[in-house]
Amino acid sequence: MLLVSFIILLIVFNLFDVVTENITPYYKDIRFWLIMVSLIVLLTITVEGYPLR
Repeated sequence: MLLVSFIILLIVFNLFDVVTENITPYYKDIRFWLIMVSLIVLLTITVEGYPLR
């Protein structure tokens, strides 16, 4: 669980870094979409790994 939390924090920091850059609009940057996809995949895997019972 600690490793998953660390990975989520790294992804969030990378997302923050991409969004705060003023070079191009963040939604046009491929790095933004790579970070968003990896965050969604990681969260999906994490949620599926824990039973609801």
